[in-house]
Amino acid sequence: MTFSIVGRDPDSEAVGVAIASVFPSVGAVCPYVADGVAISTQSWDAGRSYGIPITETVANHEISLPVMCEALLEERAGAAGTQLHGLELDGDQFLYTGDRCAEWAGHEGGTHYTAAGNMLVGNEVIAEAGRRFEQAEGPLAERLLEALEAGEAVGGDKRGDNLSAALLVNATESSLAHNLRVDDPGDPIEGLWNAYEVAVETESADDDAVIDAWGEGYPESVVEFGIKW
Repeated sequence: MTFSIVGRDPDSEAVGVAIASVFPSVGAVCPYVADGVAISTQSWDAGRSYGIPITETVANHEISLPVMCEALLEERAGAAGTQLHGLELDGDQFLYTGDRCAEWAGHEGGTHYTAAGNMLVGNEVIAEAGRRFEQAEGPLAERLLEALEAGEAVGGDKRGDNLSAALLVNATESSLAHNLRVDDPGDPIEGLWNAYEVAVETESADDDAVIDAWGEGYPESVVEFGIKW
């Protein structure tokens, strides 16, 4: 049904998630980021009741990601039907696949990423996503998108076309390209790439537009907007 990759870039102090699914509105349900932490909660038992307490608690340095995830799973009646994975900027990781997740289901992790999926054609989907992420260069957002695209290229969901895809990145500098969701039955991953490119182009164009409208001494508040997660 769903596969995702969570990555970190210590150099830019960024963490993020890219995800695609045959489930609609996956970006509204599964990926979560906060300062220094990113996770994906997916499969049967998922959503805000995992994402919000985990990211807020870890971001506030109250407890590590692995300890928080394990404690939450112990309390969940539906834990056998969930996948939960992610990492912290410092490298701590957590990966879990419940035994009631639809086959093929599984996960893997590398130095700078975690990946997981369920109802896939096989483990090659997350394996290829991980390989591409490690080989890719450029901003974290682009590396995550390349990884998602690579996983889809080797089969993705065993039922066929995705319905939705999303990208979330938390970094020291906000960007329009850091919170993108596409609900486009057929090829939402391509749509996500298109949305990313438009966001980057818009930000570049906005620099000139602001100077034209405000002059060189424009107030910083007109360009320093925050991105909601």
